[in-house]
Amino acid sequence: MCRSIHAPLLLVLMCLMNGSNFAYDPFESSLSFEPEPHVDINVLFVSFYNGMAPNNPNVNLFYNNQKDGVYLSPGKGFSKLDNLNGRKSVVMYWNGNCASFFAYDPSAEGNHQKIYWLIKEDGIYHSWDNSSWQKRKSWTFNRC
Repeated sequence: MCRSIHAPLLLVLMCLMNGSNFAYDPFESSLSFEPEPHVDINVLFVSFYNGMAPNNPNVNLFYNNQKDGVYLSPGKGFSKLDNLNGRKSVVMYWNGNCASFFAYDPSAEGNHQKIYWLIKEDGIYHSWDNSSWQKRKSWTFNRC
């Protein structure tokens, strides 16, 4: 290959990788993305992770009134980049139970633009740093 093709390709790769972490699992067909902690972004990053035991059924997640849900098996995650305008609702169904809440509410989140949700058997947990968790919602039986 000629040298003139390598330089632009290297530049494109450097631009794509600058400021963002990408994680690729060769056994997964998806690419996960998380912004660097020091990067000031003007978009909302919302992440959901199914932290249930492996023998649990999938969680069916509907983000912000989307028609098609996302099936999260235990140990899998779903991330969404969105605008900061208004609330973002979520409805989840799991094993005959449901949970309905705002995944993002500007009045509750302050200046936080990265919101993390951990889905567990006893409820849904919230974090701004993906390490300190606070239970925000319990599952209800067929009452969403």
